[in-house]
Amino acid sequence: MRRIAARSGSARAQYASEIAMVGAWGVTSNIGPIDPDNDKIPLPEGVEAQMRRIFRTLDALLGANDMTRDHIVAVTVYLTDAPRLLPRMNAEYAKAFPPDRLPVRSVVGAVHLTRGAQVEMQFTLAAEA
Repeated sequence: MRRIAARSGSARAQYASEIAMVGAWGVTSNIGPIDPDNDKIPLPEGVEAQMRRIFRTLDALLGANDMTRDHIVAVTVYLTDAPRLLPRMNAEYAKAFPPDRLPVRSVVGAVHLTRGAQVEMQFTLAAEA
């Protein structure tokens, strides 16, 4: 098993790998809207901006490992206040993938996320896209 911590000096790296690959399959830790270069920066306001930060972080992790969003086969979205935020999250999520390349997806309601985030995501990867 290969464990990947893209930013070994980050606060997060002391607790978890960012991606674990077992053969051709991989899974990310939950990715939240925390700035990966400085985890003290305030979170972006609004679920849309938080999702954009998550996808920027994801793209950096994937790129550092010669992968793209085409390698994503499943997404679990953790969302606070789902009845209110789900339509806004769905609208932003739809921009992240081409309509013919949508991964399998689950949305889980959450009472509280890291640092009061509105959304976090976990991704399942297949190295053979």
